[in-house]
Amino acid sequence: MGIFDRFFGSRSPPEAAPERKEPTIQNLGGESFADLLTTSRAGVVVNEATAMRQGAVYACVQLLAGLISTLPLHFYRRAGAVRERFDHDYWWFFNESANSEYTSAALWEYLVESRLLDGDALAWLKRNKRGDLLAVQPLNPRAVSVQRMAGGWRMYTCWLPDGTVKALHEDDVLHIVGLGFDGLRSESPIRNHAGASVIGLALAQDEFGERSLGQGNHSDVLLSTPAKLSTDQKDELRKEVDSRYHGLANTGKPMVLSGEFKLDRLKLSPVDVQLLEARQFSVVEVARIFGVPPHMIGATDKATSWGSGIEQMTLAFIKFTLKRHLIAFQQEINRKLFPRDAGVFCEFDLDELQAGDSEAQAEFFAKALGGPGTQGWMSVNEVRRRKNMAPQDGFDQVTKSGAVNANPKPADPPEEQGGGPGEDPGGSDAG
Repeated sequence: MGIFDRFFGSRSPPEAAPERKEPTIQNLGGESFADLLTTSRAGVVVNEATAMRQGAVYACVQLLAGLISTLPLHFYRRAGAVRERFDHDYWWFFNESANSEYTSAALWEYLVESRLLDGDALAWLKRNKRGDLLAVQPLNPRAVSVQRMAGGWRMYTCWLPDGTVKALHEDDVLHIVGLGFDGLRSESPIRNHAGASVIGLALAQDEFGERSLGQGNHSDVLLSTPAKLSTDQKDELRKEVDSRYHGLANTGKPMVLSGEFKLDRLKLSPVDVQLLEARQFSVVEVARIFGVPPHMIGATDKATSWGSGIEQMTLAFIKFTLKRHLIAFQQEINRKLFPRDAGVFCEFDLDELQAGDSEAQAEFFAKALGGPGTQGWMSVNEVRRRKNMAPQDGFDQVTKSGAVNANPKPADPPEEQGGGPGEDPGGSDAG
């Protein structure tokens, strides 16, 4: 039995399996050594590892990955124009435990981070012989090579953490692609021209600031004299001033100098001021690359134009950034797990993110239940389910208390209301 018979069964294999190579940095992910060591114009190496050392990049990735990991993924059954939520066997893998090593939250954070930094998120769908899902294993995009085979399908060669190499058919791999997808791989947001330039500049600014502080390039006082001092005299004077000027014990004590010495305090130079402004601007630029509002990663020096309330800010973030990632995940999971005619699909639940404060929710549910002047569209039990409360008997109907009936039913004629005048209402015979 050949390799493709073992891995792919009855799927159409190519005429010959490609030669497997030992995993090296040259062939990981089909990228060259130069691609992995992208150098920005600032002279700083920008890749997935170095980018996460920059505070704004880390904050953006942490925000998006952490937020998506908290969203429940529900499964629905479609029946015509109606869909019904139900408990699917796969719910456990995407909401609780992806496999024996990864919780579902850890899986989502890994996949989102991969997509944001590498451009592609990859996961191995481990199945049994019947094709049932047994586990979901995230894959390192930089340890996966994608090849187009003779039959038109794609083969994923994966270098696993235990050192083994495995060939996977495209049907057994979740491949959530990003911008610039060419059929095999997507473009890395942090290694393309815009990302490398912005993040490289931010890294260079951070390094310059660290070196300035670490090497002591800037002094806050200047001691000058018209006399010419030898090297030894300068060193002795520097030590004397340092011992009397620095330290908490010397705070507030006056300094006394003998001779023609002048002590000046150095102010922040214009170059330093521009560096601070540039670092603030770099935070905004990095946030723009990831589609994250700067105020959501702590850049609160400028007012936002997305509304005055946290609800409006959250809704704008969901519409313009978050949904782009969620839809990509949903579509790939649905097409890899369910046949086209199965009538089953999964979808992220955004209700918690879109819910307002207690007052706004109370007003929304009051109208949904058919409050004054409105036609209800939710039952009491549907509202209780939204709030994670058990259903109650007799509350499954939608109330129309606020609706005005335009065509009221005419009243029954008198003869149909229990008999006419002179008749016994009870229907008994007289005498």
